[in-house]
Amino acid sequence: MIVYADILIILNLIVDFFLLLATSKILGVKTALPKLVFSGFLGGLFSLYIFLPQSKVAVELLVRILMSLIICFVAFGIKSLKLYLKSSALFFGITFMYAGAMTALFKIFKPEGMVINNSVVYFDISAISLIGCTVVFYFIFSAFAKIFSKSGKYAEKCEIEISADSNKITIMGVIDTGNSVRDVFGNSEIIIADKRVAQRLFGDINIENNSQIKNRYRVIPCGTVSGADMLDGFRCDWARIDYNQKEYLIDKPVLAVAKTNFTDEYSAIINPKIFQMVAGKNVSKIKTSGR
Repeated sequence: MIVYADILIILNLIVDFFLLLATSKILGVKTALPKLVFSGFLGGLFSLYIFLPQSKVAVELLVRILMSLIICFVAFGIKSLKLYLKSSALFFGITFMYAGAMTALFKIFKPEGMVINNSVVYFDISAISLIGCTVVFYFIFSAFAKIFSKSGKYAEKCEIEISADSNKITIMGVIDTGNSVRDVFGNSEIIIADKRVAQRLFGDINIENNSQIKNRYRVIPCGTVSGADMLDGFRCDWARIDYNQKEYLIDKPVLAVAKTNFTDEYSAIINPKIFQMVAGKNVSKIKTSGR
């Protein structure tokens, strides 16, 4: 059977795009659509590996790992080494399962118009069939992502930008339904972050050593599994949360310092109720004065 390079590239572009999208959803890592498309295109180019002679299993495995590392670097970048390796491993695992499923299909049913070499799959199908299969795959993936999401609507990550005086930082946060910490006076939204975030924003957070942050200091009561506790908090000028393709602007939130540091994947926790609280407030002044 003749293998057409253009169809091979387009087919693998589409498949790799959805595999990367699955990786992004499972890890909760946001990335730009053009990056996913370009990474899928790289995957399509890498599929030309099918034209090389059959490789040994060890060589094929190393080549696949290298391809996964390159594709994930383009798609997600390297925000942290741990997250990069985790996304690469997950993408490789999903790709490995896909190749295994296609190999099993090929061995058992031996469908016409299907070729597998060096674990690269090629289907000799029409453009209409290709689009149809892509749509079906999309709905299957959507159902899978909905069923196996961490804990529903708010089990996702978001990007948080925080400003205080002339300092401004951007961090990754987790929307945690189990987080009920709030301002007892009801005047401020609370963002819980680890100590490293507070130090990046304010420098020394010991108010005895840094008199400039004394007027920002707040005590935030909270409940833990061991009983009541207090968190050190510092009022910020404004914060911006990017979540679900929407932007939420918060005027004068309080950054509460967690007792322990978080992982490399996120640096802050927010209560999902913050979105309902912010939605009805007038935050236009942040746009003009803070940004």
